[in-house]
Amino acid sequence: MTAEASPFYGPMLMTEGMSIRAISRVTDIHKTTVLALLKTVGDNCARLFDAKVQNMRPRYVQADEAWTFVQKKQQRLKSDDPIEFGDQYMWIALDSETKAVLSYMVGKRDAVSAYEFIGDLSRRIVGRCQLTTDGLDGYIDAVEEHFGANVDFAQLVHREAIRASTHGRSRLVPAIIARRRSNSDSHHGRSGLHADFHVAHRTREPDRSDALTAVHASDEWVFKKAGEPESGRLGVHGVV
Repeated sequence: MTAEASPFYGPMLMTEGMSIRAISRVTDIHKTTVLALLKTVGDNCARLFDAKVQNMRPRYVQADEAWTFVQKKQQRLKSDDPIEFGDQYMWIALDSETKAVLSYMVGKRDAVSAYEFIGDLSRRIVGRCQLTTDGLDGYIDAVEEHFGANVDFAQLVHREAIRASTHGRSRLVPAIIARRRSNSDSHHGRSGLHADFHVAHRTREPDRSDALTAVHASDEWVFKKAGEPESGRLGVHGVV
């Protein structure tokens, strides 16, 4: 790899999951230079995203948060550590049909970040859409403030039930509650909307406590299943 070409390989290697130190070794570029390049590329990508992702017209939008950490994990924080250290979350809103990223941000998983995230999303889309999030309470006021009545808003809440196995070990079985809140929700003093919903879910592997993954079904499928209870499925309930 030539010295002239090596800087251009940095972003490509980052997208392939290579670590900063590994990129530094392969390209013979100091790691601080690699980090500076990462920031430059990130700033340019953010400007391009802001310029292009405007006036979007999605029908179904899914929003969620992916956990990560900065510098150290939350339980190792000290009282004098910067606010940016510890747990952080990548907030992402996707068009369920095209898989286009409509909005993103990095922040804590709290009401303040939810307000900022939903505000950015509302400025990028036009028209009415179905917005589905997880059960974070911070979404409720944020959606009400930024979208008002111009959205169909739902929260899907995943829970688990524990059933003893025949081998003397407990096994986690999916018990899912899908909760819908709309702009006519009684939370805001108006009449609520009643419906049953069903969500696809994977079970946890019997001997691994970290192997639970949820299957995010498309909103169109979820609401198509409204009112069709499956009494044979363990722990599936519909609530308002």
